[in-house]
Amino acid sequence: MLWCILLWALCPRVRGQCDKSPDSSMLNISVTYNLPTFIANSTIQNLVTLSGVIYVGAVNRIYALSPNLTKLSEYRTGPLFANESCDQHSPGHTGKLDNHNLALVVETIYDKGLFSCGSADHGVCRRHVLDDGASPKTVAEDVYCFADYRYRRLPGEQNLVATPAGSQVLNVESNVIQFFVGNSEIPDLKNESGTFPQLHTLSVRKMKTSQNGFIAFSNRWYLDLIPSLRGNYYLRYVYSFHSGPFTYFLTIQQVSRDSQAYHTRIVRMCSSDLEIRRYVEMPLECICTSKRRRRSTEGLKVFNVVQAAYVTKVGNDVNLQKQLKVEEGDDVLFAAFAQSKPNSPEPTANSAICVISLKHINNLFKRYMQTLPAITCCIKLMRTLLDVLSHCKHLFEYRLEVTQFVQRLEYWSKELTNILVTSITVAQVHGRTVAYLGTADGRHMQVKSSGASPHVNIRLDTKPVSASVVLRDPNHPDGALLLVTGNKITKVPLIGPGCGQLTTCTSCLLSSVVTGCGWCDGRCTRANQCPSSSVWTQDYCTPVITKVFWPTSGPLRGSTTVTICGHNFGFDKTESFKASLVTVEVAGATCRLWTELQCLPASNGNFTASGRMVKVTSGHKVAKMEGFSFVDPVIREIFPEFGPKSGGTMLTIRGAFLDSGNKREVTVGQAVCRIQSVSSSMLTCKTPQHTDPSKQPVRVTIDSVQRLAPTSFTYNEDPIINSIQPSRSFISGGCTVSAHGFFLQSGLQPQMVLTAAHDSNRSSIQCTTPSLAKLALQPPIVTKVAFVLDGFSTQQWDLIYVEDPLFQDPKLTSKDNKSIVEGKDDDPAMKCQVLTVSNHSCESLTLVGNTLECTVPTELQATAAKELQVEVRHALCHSFNPLNSDVSLNFPSSSFTIKKDTFCICERSSRHITKSS
Repeated sequence: MLWCILLWALCPRVRGQCDKSPDSSMLNISVTYNLPTFIANSTIQNLVTLSGVIYVGAVNRIYALSPNLTKLSEYRTGPLFANESCDQHSPGHTGKLDNHNLALVVETIYDKGLFSCGSADHGVCRRHVLDDGASPKTVAEDVYCFADYRYRRLPGEQNLVATPAGSQVLNVESNVIQFFVGNSEIPDLKNESGTFPQLHTLSVRKMKTSQNGFIAFSNRWYLDLIPSLRGNYYLRYVYSFHSGPFTYFLTIQQVSRDSQAYHTRIVRMCSSDLEIRRYVEMPLECICTSKRRRRSTEGLKVFNVVQAAYVTKVGNDVNLQKQLKVEEGDDVLFAAFAQSKPNSPEPTANSAICVISLKHINNLFKRYMQTLPAITCCIKLMRTLLDVLSHCKHLFEYRLEVTQFVQRLEYWSKELTNILVTSITVAQVHGRTVAYLGTADGRHMQVKSSGASPHVNIRLDTKPVSASVVLRDPNHPDGALLLVTGNKITKVPLIGPGCGQLTTCTSCLLSSVVTGCGWCDGRCTRANQCPSSSVWTQDYCTPVITKVFWPTSGPLRGSTTVTICGHNFGFDKTESFKASLVTVEVAGATCRLWTELQCLPASNGNFTASGRMVKVTSGHKVAKMEGFSFVDPVIREIFPEFGPKSGGTMLTIRGAFLDSGNKREVTVGQAVCRIQSVSSSMLTCKTPQHTDPSKQPVRVTIDSVQRLAPTSFTYNEDPIINSIQPSRSFISGGCTVSAHGFFLQSGLQPQMVLTAAHDSNRSSIQCTTPSLAKLALQPPIVTKVAFVLDGFSTQQWDLIYVEDPLFQDPKLTSKDNKSIVEGKDDDPAMKCQVLTVSNHSCESLTLVGNTLECTVPTELQATAAKELQVEVRHALCHSFNPLNSDVSLNFPSSSFTIKKDTFCICERSSRHITKSS
């Protein structure tokens, strides 16, 4: 697998920390420019140039334009009747037909001439003599059908060149004129040109010296799809070019006759062959991976169908030479690929640009050739594909298919998501390689080979930009592109249409080597647009600090790395970050740069911190912002100071500036205490385990600065529980379960505990049972319970849930001159009852046998109210004295009412009981 190297400029921000910087990528795409245009009467289909004149092939017209797009002359090619066409015996041709321009080719060997091949001429081309050596001629002055009609007044198949399905016609001139032609095969294509003859798929023909047609040297001047595939197999010729001794085509076609998948192939033939003797082709695809690793398939995206391409010399772009390992005169192929729809050759709006040198392709062919045991010949097209030798001097012939893909890593795809690239042209401007892209939605973009983002992105039209582009005077300061959208041609300067799209100083200066733009009075302009009283610069931008991202403080004499967000930090028009251009000062300390926007303040020795100011100097420009200070972290206390040796205690450390710096670590002894939360004044962590009970120091380290806690942490023996009481609870919960055992003082915070006071001789803990009423289970229910003390979990015990109790025959009695409420229940779990009287706790609550006695509070005896409310709650009476507990219990309750004259106790139902009863 072969890869090219990505060409990305450093992005002037710290990725993933600071907000997306607009510096190098922000373009105002709504900006419009007044550019020269030409409007034709019909759709423009081809564009070429010769001797400074632009020739335009449109429906029913051929135009000749001046460099400034003024019309010089025009030639009407249609609509045509049958007797007006170059193919005068075409059947099925009764009325007038529009003449679509299928191909437009220039030639210079005999005369300066133009070949225009139209659909109404059914494959025959017309020759326009533009200059016969005596004088220049208009495009309409000397025109004739380029065919020899001596044989039955038919043009002859060697004179049938182009097809409405799409043709690539390449004139390769040496001492003769040779046309290499690839004609597309599109199944079910609607033909608007009458009955059209079936032309050869791939062919080569030579111009006759009599200049009245083409000649074929033998019956091997063409290759066709095998008969069973014609009309059933998709094959589209997209681009053709000449490089060295070879002629090349790029095609889109089915992977195989039985496959519905599509891919791109590169075809190579020897340009010196007058018949097809040496032919090869090979699959080619463009791949994109976010991993940027040569053998990784993770996150791999394949762009399989080529849309447009351009071949050019690598030129004096030193960076591109190094990246592609080529020399100045080497040819390089730039290709725009798209991802196709499933089982379709139709592209989606997702594109990527790939680049590969022709030297690399030819070396690959040669390598494949060396692996073959012998060279075979005479294999039908579509069963053979790809020449593997690096020259055309040998005499034997070959036709070869290579099935292994040539895969190229994407050259530039960052901004091409949701974009379908339809045209590409590449030129060098001031020593930099620039790709000029057209899109399906009528936009034109320009991007440097080393650029991460386009520096031009303008709308030309709502119609797609055609793949037919003319590059004029690329080595001249006024060099321009001629771009076609529908029936319009737009002239766009190679240096860009202007500077108004570049909204920031950095984007302006990064493009300046190509665009000639500079920064003036807060906007991007060319030098002649900057007032004489202002400063126009292409050197450095004033740095801007947007925020000090993190942290905002750090320990004095620590190793805190400060992240500063902003733009214009050390970038100049060479597009690279230069640390030598930048100095940073943080709270008075010089900061040593780690990356573009991260630095390490030097606060050692006798340094004295001063203020919170962050200062960035880039070139001769300075930016300031308050945002960082040096602090002195302090530990004041830890809590708790003990826990089980198995660890898990939530240790709280209180102090100041505990959240400063980049990184902090807490250790108990030599082991790390896992941090759970951090604030300026408090830090929590879970203690690690320790082998034996002991005291261990607690330390906090912040960016290499250590602080020791004033007290140590004591590891105690792990708790042991050997019994629980009671073993039963009501279904509504609320009972308190006592757990008994040893070393229960080791943990300060057992789960569900009601009283948290520390007792050094503690041998029991008490927890309230939860309600299971919402689970709709039928009592009795056997459950398992365990106790967790500071993260240490004990063994499990059985706990049985039973029905909630009901009082039997409640009554009010008097004992020792006090009012007593009595209630009876046969369930032994009745000791889980709690009574209150008119929101007052019983003066005492006693269980005598199966009778629960509540002494009515004295203050309620003297009240004028005629009734008292008694509430029964299902919960434990702590030592049967709830007045000693400050725990609030919220569980289902039953209501009772006591009247002074008569009273009744109600639970979901009521009855009246007289006082005497």
